[in-house]
Amino acid sequence: MGVRSQRDVKRVHEDAQVLVELGLIERDTKGSLTCPYADIHVDMHITPNLQVA
Repeated sequence: MGVRSQRDVKRVHEDAQVLVELGLIERDTKGSLTCPYADIHVDMHITPNLQVA
């Protein structure tokens, strides 16, 4: 995965681990990663953190 996307393999591993912890992907007993879903929809609101001086 890291080679195909031109990303650092360590960063891809870290991102995959977060997705496993969130339950979005699964790791089997051999260490292979799978996604048990046909589709994942994410709806987010991003609000800037305003700091008052």
